[in-house]
Amino acid sequence: MGIRSAVSIVLLASCSTEFTAMPCAVDGDCGGGLVCELREAHPVCVAAGDAPLIIGQSAPVSGTNQALGTAMKLGISLAFDERNAAGGIRGRQLQLDFRDDAYQPDLAEAAARALVDVRVGSAAPRCPTTAAVSTTTLDRGPNAVLAFLGNVGTPTMVRAAPVAVESGTLFFGAFTGATTILRDAQTGACGKYIFNVRASYAQEARATVEYFKKKSVPDYHAMISFDQNDSFGQAGYDGLVAGYQQVIGAFPGSADPVTPIVRFRYARNDDTSVPAQAVAAETYLANLLGTGSNPVSVGVMMTDTYGAGAQFIQALRTWQFDGQQSTLNKATRLKLYFSNVSFVGPNSLSDRLVAAGSVATPTGNLPMTTDVVISQVVPNYQSDTSDVVVAYNKLVAASGAAPSFTSLEGYIAARVFLAGLEAHQGPFTPEALIATFEALPDLGLGIGATSGFGATNHQYSSSVWGTSIQPDGKFKNLYFWSSGIPIQFFE
Repeated sequence: MGIRSAVSIVLLASCSTEFTAMPCAVDGDCGGGLVCELREAHPVCVAAGDAPLIIGQSAPVSGTNQALGTAMKLGISLAFDERNAAGGIRGRQLQLDFRDDAYQPDLAEAAARALVDVRVGSAAPRCPTTAAVSTTTLDRGPNAVLAFLGNVGTPTMVRAAPVAVESGTLFFGAFTGATTILRDAQTGACGKYIFNVRASYAQEARATVEYFKKKSVPDYHAMISFDQNDSFGQAGYDGLVAGYQQVIGAFPGSADPVTPIVRFRYARNDDTSVPAQAVAAETYLANLLGTGSNPVSVGVMMTDTYGAGAQFIQALRTWQFDGQQSTLNKATRLKLYFSNVSFVGPNSLSDRLVAAGSVATPTGNLPMTTDVVISQVVPNYQSDTSDVVVAYNKLVAASGAAPSFTSLEGYIAARVFLAGLEAHQGPFTPEALIATFEALPDLGLGIGATSGFGATNHQYSSSVWGTSIQPDGKFKNLYFWSSGIPIQFFE
């Protein structure tokens, strides 16, 4: 039966009648208040109120890192509420089907399966990455969401994304810059379902190394990685190593071939694992200082979350100025630069460091926020005047919630997603939306010079904004980096 053939739908009332739905190809084929949607695999005109667009999200709103999921969900909800108040997508209302995964990989996979209403098949999987979650096909059920939007985290993503792509469901705008699955060839042809909005951790790391170079960090001996002991931490570390090679040059033959830059790793969702790593880092720094007299600048790249990051920074600062190991002259010789990846939860990190106060030094009190940087993947909402940031600030103020970089990222990811939905003309299916998103140009949102998707580019933005935390907890613009453009420093 062709799409222009009549489709009969039997409606049950006080007596049986037969209603013939009008076939269509796009919304414009239907009358006022009607939209073109699939019913029993046929495109027909239906009431817009009967065709909501249901989008899924899995993120932590409980547990150690709940602030990350809470903020990302807020940003998406702000964008959805804004669009629904303006009529939705040609009358279709947007609904967010949210699941709390507590930043636990097994819960994230379970949430993904539920959101796609998974049907487990018996044939071999279609996608190479499915082996991590199933030995057979996973198909979309009748109650599957149209897409995932704004899922939070790397270790959770490596369990949720394979479910999404195997079932043919869009995985859009995840709050992670990981390369694995999202930005490499692991998924094969199934990668067509993945669309990233933010810059990658590799790009954040490249910008971080350029920042360290600006601060006279001499070589890999004077760099430290503090990272989470899982796929998230590995993504950051891999980016740091690659960034070093791109900016500084090759590692010498004497460098460890597996871990050329020293690293200290804490356990996910377990901030009690941090102190031991801080002690190990202090021992490394003491050996680096030795008995010399020259100043030593050290760059610490942190692929972390806010609780662990705040602990590590406080521990190293306290050790630096504790008056012990006097022969090291660490209080006067050592210069520490901390740079956290965007996933850290910048606002929560800032709050904790401000609350920690300062440490006494030979020249006066030093705020714990000193030389703490975050490589952001969205503009600074405290100073940026682009249209998308202005709109976000108005919405978040009206909601009564506190603004943050993470909720701004959720809002921007949702705005890009909604622009694709608005541009789409036919019935809404994951498969049909791929070409629409690939044709989505730079929307002029003010998130970097090189924005937009393409048939071979499923990452919308490749820009990084460096911000430093001030003693009062506010954020100061430090640098702007974008792929193919020399880094710009603002100091």
